Amino acid sequence: MLKSIRTKTAFAILISNLVLGNGILIIGGKSSFTATVNYPLLGGMSMACILFYSLFFYYSEFETYSKLKLILLSILSCITIIFLGCFFTALLKEPLAEFLKNIPAALLMGMMGNIMFFPVSIVLGSVNFGIISHFKKRAIVP
Repeated sequence: MLKSIRTKTAFAILISNLVLGNGILIIGGKSSFTATVNYPLLGGMSMACILFYSLFFYYSEFETYSKLKLILLSILSCITIIFLGCFFTALLKEPLAEFLKNIPAALLMGMMGNIMFFPVSIVLGSVNFGIISHFKKRAIVP
């Protein structure tokens, strides 16, 4: 039963983050000056989201965490995903031959992305906390 709740939680968080995050990037791209969507950023963020949450829900024991630890972890996971997504995007946009030269720029892009999207991290972290709390309650109630 626990594995099933764990899988449902991971699936719900992954789908909600992909829909909300990609929706923000698409709407932001359509309303920008160029009116184009930044597809490499969309791909990098999606890759980071899938990779991070797959590893997180496979290796963590989040069912035993306190509420404070869960809300902090939820917000920090969104910050990590934004950082990794911007990092992956910077590496995806450039040729593979310049991979090592692009790592400092990719790190800087990840930090700037977190500064710009900090409110989004808080909102998505709160949504993640709500989803995890909901499924934790369902796991406890027989």
